[in-house]
Amino acid sequence: MADWVSQYRGLEQAGDAIMELIAERNRITGSGGEGLKVSAKIRQAQNNFNHDLNALQRELQSDKASKKLSPKEYDRRNNMLNEAKIRKIQIAKAFEETRASGSSRFGGGISNRGYEAEENERTQGYSNRELLSQQQQAMADQDEGLARISNIVKRQKEIGLAIGDEIDGQNELIDEITEKTDSTGNRLKRQVRAINHVSAKEGNVCGEN
Repeated sequence: MADWVSQYRGLEQAGDAIMELIAERNRITGSGGEGLKVSAKIRQAQNNFNHDLNALQRELQSDKASKKLSPKEYDRRNNMLNEAKIRKIQIAKAFEETRASGSSRFGGGISNRGYEAEENERTQGYSNRELLSQQQQAMADQDEGLARISNIVKRQKEIGLAIGDEIDGQNELIDEITEKTDSTGNRLKRQVRAINHVSAKEGNVCGEN
């Protein structure tokens, strides 16, 4: 089984592949089956991405509980996961904008079947202005949520770096104390040997007398 970091790199590549599919979907100008096939691939890839992201999250928490990771390494991996969560939101937003753009180009639903038809049914009864307002509000909410997550990731990264610096400083202090302790111990041993040597000489003198 691949290690955690390798699995995360695979997740990054999967995210890039999804964005390429979304770009491909944007280049399709027709409303036929080709666009529907690409959209289906995107949704499946999104599901796989979310599944793998959740699996990495569970594995990280398990490693933390079993103390397999140092605090610094846990923070590093947790920051990586937060970046993947931001990527998840970016993918969802990009795909949503693609569907919204497709609906505007083709007068609402792209076809009378599949996902686009479901979108059309859910928006029945609303005027174009109301739909546009809802889309703009949804995108504004997504932008706000993305900004909040970005701030959280930035703050956690700063905390992780500060903890790492503190640990490095404490390790240096421990090394310094250990070195001084060893030096003091060596001096003490030399003094004990000197005292024993003097005592032995005094014993010999007393024996001769």
